[in-house]
Amino acid sequence: MYLEKFKELNTILERDATNTTYKYALLRGLSEICQHYTHYMEINEERVWFPLGLLVEKWLLYYYPIFASTHFIPQKSSEQDLDKPGYKISFRKQFKKMTSYYEDKGGLSVFYSDYRKGRIPDEINDELMELMKKLRYTITRYPMKHLGYSVTEEHYKFFDFIRGGRIPKQAVTPELVVNEFGKFSISKEFYEIFSLFGGFVSGEHSILNEWADFTVYSDKTRKLTKNEMLEVLTTYPVTERDVNEASKFFEALLKSQGYLECIWSGKKIKNRSELHIDHVIPFSVWKNNDLWNLLPTHRDINLKKRDRIPSQELLRKRLTLIQKYWRVIKSQFPDRFDSEIRLSLTGISGTNDEPLNVAFEKLVQKVVNLINQYGYLEWNN
Repeated sequence: MYLEKFKELNTILERDATNTTYKYALLRGLSEICQHYTHYMEINEERVWFPLGLLVEKWLLYYYPIFASTHFIPQKSSEQDLDKPGYKISFRKQFKKMTSYYEDKGGLSVFYSDYRKGRIPDEINDELMELMKKLRYTITRYPMKHLGYSVTEEHYKFFDFIRGGRIPKQAVTPELVVNEFGKFSISKEFYEIFSLFGGFVSGEHSILNEWADFTVYSDKTRKLTKNEMLEVLTTYPVTERDVNEASKFFEALLKSQGYLECIWSGKKIKNRSELHIDHVIPFSVWKNNDLWNLLPTHRDINLKKRDRIPSQELLRKRLTLIQKYWRVIKSQFPDRFDSEIRLSLTGISGTNDEPLNVAFEKLVQKVVNLINQYGYLEWNN
C-alpha cells in the first residue's frame, strides 16, 4: 500500500504543471503537520482532519524570509516586484506590509515571538489578519484544488476542507488561527505516507529542492543561486529572546534557592557556570522554544545529551521534577505557559487548568513517536 501511494505522490510531483510555488509550500506544510501535530488530528471514517490554520501558519513562516529578502525572489513564473507591471503572487502585497513593519524591529524572529505570545501590535494586527485570510483562500482555492489533476483529472481529489466561519475583528493569536480558520482533511493512506516519509518529502532533495530550482529558473536576472535560495527556504525564527527569558528565570531561581536540581540526573547545579537550559526535545529535531520544553540541566549532562531524545523511561523517572519545574514556570508565566502547552502538546482549547499529567503523557507519546517511528537517537543518561 505504501509503495503504491508513494508512487502516486511521486507521479503528481513529476506531472503536475505549476506556475507558482504553492504546490511545494502545501506539501512541505502537510509533511510537517503530519509529523508534529498529531495531537490535533481527528479521524472520521477514512479521512484524517487537521486545523486549516496550521497550514496557514506554516505558509506564513515559509514565505516570510522570501518576501523579507533584500533581493527580489520570484514565486510565480515571470513574476515582477510590486513596483513593476506584470504578474504577482496573490499575497505578496499583504506580506510586504508585515515584513516592512518588522524590518527595523528584528525581522522574522521578533515577528514570530510577538505572534506566538499573542502580542502583535495594534497598528499591524488588522494587516496580519488580512494576510492570513488571504493565505487561507490561496491554499484552498489553488494547490488543494489542483494537486493531482494531471493524474486524476479531478479537482479536490486529495483534499477536503471546511473554511470556517466569519472571524470578527480581534487580536491575532496562534489559538485563534488554529481554532477558527477551519479544517482540512486527507485520506488515511496519504496521512500515513506523510507521517512515515515526511522527512524525505520536506528534505533538501525533494520539495525544497524543487522549490529552489523553480525559483532560480524564474529569476530572469540570473543573480540568484540555488544555495542562496535553499538558505532562504530553510530560514527559521530563532527566538533567542524566549530562551533568554527561561534562562533568566532559572538563574533567578538558582540565586534564591541556592541550587537547582538537574532535570536529567538530579545532580546539584550550584552556580551559573554549571547551569545550562536544555531543550527536552532538541531544537534541531523540533524548532520549539516553548517554556515547557526549556528546563535546567547541569552543563556536563547537557554536553552528553546533545541532540538525542530522552527515552520514555527517563522521562517517567524524572516525572516529579519535570512537573515541579513546570508548576514553577507556570506560576511566573501562566498565560504563555498554558497557551504553549495547548498549542504544542495537548491540542485542548478553551481552558487554562488542564492537569500537567495530561501534558506529560502527550510529551511521552511525542518522544516515543520520534524514537520508534522516525528513528531519532534515544538517550537514557
